[in-house]
Amino acid sequence: MWTFKKKGFKSTYIFIIIATLILVSLFTISTFDKKFGFSFYYSTSSSSSSSIIKPKIQEKSEWLTNFVDPLIGIENGDVFPGPCLPFGVVKVGIDTYDTGYTVDGAVTGISHLHISGSDTDGSKYGVISQFPFVNSMESFDLKNYSSIRSLEHFEVGYSRIGLKRYNLVVELTASRRAALHKYIFPPLINGSHVMIDLSHINSYGKYVSGEISVTLNEMKGFGRYKDWWFGPEYSVYFCSQFDKNASEYYTFWNGIITSNSSYQTSGIYPIGAILAFDTTKGSVIKSRVGISFISVDQACKNAQEEIPNWDFDLTKEKAVEAWEVELEKIQVAGGTDDLKKIFYSNLYRTMIIPSDRTEENPKWVSFDKKGRIIPNYDDFLTLRSTFRTTVPLFTLFQQQRIIDITRSLIDIYRHAEYMPNGRCGMANGIAQGGSSSDMVLAEIFLKEIGKDVINWEFGYKALLKNAESDPYSHGSYEGRKNLRYYVDQGYIPSNAYGNPCSRTLEYSVNDYAISLVAKGLGKTKDYIKYKTRGKNWQNLWCPDKTVKNITGFILPRLRSGSFDTSSDVLDEEYNFFGGSAWEYSLDIPHDVKTLIQLSGGMAEFEKRLDLTFSNSTYETSLFRFGNVHSFFHPCLYHFIGKQWKSASIIRDILEKKYKIENLPDDASDALSSWFIFHAIGIYPMAGQDIYLINSPQFSNITIQMSPTTQFIIKVTNLNIRNIYIRSVKLNGKDWKMSWFRHKEIENGGILELEMGNEPSKKWPGDFNNINDENQNNDSESWKFVPPPSSDDDEV
Repeated sequence: MWTFKKKGFKSTYIFIIIATLILVSLFTISTFDKKFGFSFYYSTSSSSSSSIIKPKIQEKSEWLTNFVDPLIGIENGDVFPGPCLPFGVVKVGIDTYDTGYTVDGAVTGISHLHISGSDTDGSKYGVISQFPFVNSMESFDLKNYSSIRSLEHFEVGYSRIGLKRYNLVVELTASRRAALHKYIFPPLINGSHVMIDLSHINSYGKYVSGEISVTLNEMKGFGRYKDWWFGPEYSVYFCSQFDKNASEYYTFWNGIITSNSSYQTSGIYPIGAILAFDTTKGSVIKSRVGISFISVDQACKNAQEEIPNWDFDLTKEKAVEAWEVELEKIQVAGGTDDLKKIFYSNLYRTMIIPSDRTEENPKWVSFDKKGRIIPNYDDFLTLRSTFRTTVPLFTLFQQQRIIDITRSLIDIYRHAEYMPNGRCGMANGIAQGGSSSDMVLAEIFLKEIGKDVINWEFGYKALLKNAESDPYSHGSYEGRKNLRYYVDQGYIPSNAYGNPCSRTLEYSVNDYAISLVAKGLGKTKDYIKYKTRGKNWQNLWCPDKTVKNITGFILPRLRSGSFDTSSDVLDEEYNFFGGSAWEYSLDIPHDVKTLIQLSGGMAEFEKRLDLTFSNSTYETSLFRFGNVHSFFHPCLYHFIGKQWKSASIIRDILEKKYKIENLPDDASDALSSWFIFHAIGIYPMAGQDIYLINSPQFSNITIQMSPTTQFIIKVTNLNIRNIYIRSVKLNGKDWKMSWFRHKEIENGGILELEMGNEPSKKWPGDFNNINDENQNNDSESWKFVPPPSSDDDEV
């Protein structure tokens, strides 16, 4: 109970006024956030709730969004260039050849759901297509209405497309769960039309059924679809509302158009609806399209709440602001504008997927012990790619986001039996290798991010489900395929279907990651068990195989125990997923010490690495840039005390593969985060808590880890020739190691690097004293190279 003295009444009165203003502001922010559907959250609290944050950079001409070009690299990969919000549900854009965006080809639809990343945009979604056209209904052909482009322009939160065949222009922008279309028609009486074709879908998908109803200013309904990669059918509900009344409406079924028909449904036959507008008095028509996975009513609600006033410019502005807030969490200085364009275009791509489907999951809604909704994320394509660089990057600048994603993965296990490797359309997809969700959970656990909000009781159960339950009854869609062989024999034999060698390696690193979590939870028996299983990769090491004067490789092994020595180490065969035995024989990130020993020692290992990177195209069976299992390989020189060789190779790759006119073929946008790490001069040991120190491309990098925490990298004497580190300070102290742990920066920190044009003989340590003889003798020099694992017992 408060008591007031007359003397202090004035200050108390002022306090009450301020408190009232704060409450009003919070109500206004909450209303604004709900109204526009934006999730500008930036909190390290145990809540997933969001609050509005405005860009810190006041002058819009200096906004970092100006450096983003959504079209860079579009020729090399199925990267989505259209309007969306960070991690938004709706990703609205044109489709060509029914495969999402391509540089050439006619526009076949403008659909509202897409994904982003190599070989993915054509394999999922491209659904709920709304397409404007100019034609008489008597001669309109439902099988031939595509148009080539007369113009196109893309920027953050906005696109503009000209449809040459119809002499009209389409402008698009988006909120979280809705899109706003603006059509600029020629002046015509009833010749301007807008059509929704529910059968439109990208080439690997299949239209199953649908339902649509239409009035003079609204088309709504749902489409049901499936595809080969993610198995089960899924439904997408839509609600398209118009700012002007049409003069006529139609529906169509299996190619037959019917006027004044307000409802249509079908099984496998294509259906849709068409509105005809009189544009003689006004050529601009706007349509807001809400999308939902729950219901038609929810789709209408999403459209009305997120785009309440049809204001195209305001909706676009809010989308740009949402992206600016996220991009400002990593600010760089000292590089050229071209380099910043490459940097921020890549950073932008890391936040297109996964999609935040919280409150849009039709299968379940989960609550934590405090009654709060557990976040739900979809469109993981795939964790096998993103756990290596994207997830570690999120632990630096998207901490609340990665907490929510981790909680979502655990919640998926609770309801769907397994955490996903890939997931899309609320269904787990085909697992290409190991249980990559293990790596995500282990990294978040070791870095102690969200430790007070993530349910590690269920999280650990999810890890054990992956490690112990063979998903043979689930086909290839979940868990670890052929797990029983791996457990019983210590490897998957070569005559077992499904990349047995690469799976054995990936299961080993998965088990090692689980062992670290077990250790942290005090589960000693499990720690020993899974750490031991983490060595199973050694069962596929053939010590006698020699190729190019290099001896020792991962090879296929029969059930009898004999190696298939006839296997071609340089061939990308079925025993390995998307790579060669040479590549995979280096992919042992959790046990590099043993790898070096089996390779014949440090000198032989260095020779192996030198040969691996000898072809500077970086497109050979020794090292193929873009193969996610090779992401880590340029950093292996750190483990023999020659960080400078890593720095030289990485810089060469960056300069050759990341150009202002083009970016590389991006695997689930993981190559974007790979670039970001190397551009800022550090690289993560995925699934662990270790960062390796490399050579940055900018002289000053500020990473906003939380509202009150910054990690700053300061670089002196940096230029195009000075790519080698001469000295390092971490948090003001001389730092002789070429690595550091997350705990060194978890509360903020400063990494200072001094650069030079030749390698230093004093950093990290004296590498002349790093050799096979003293590797096991607690040599002081060995403390300067990265530990062979995140396990303190090994350091």
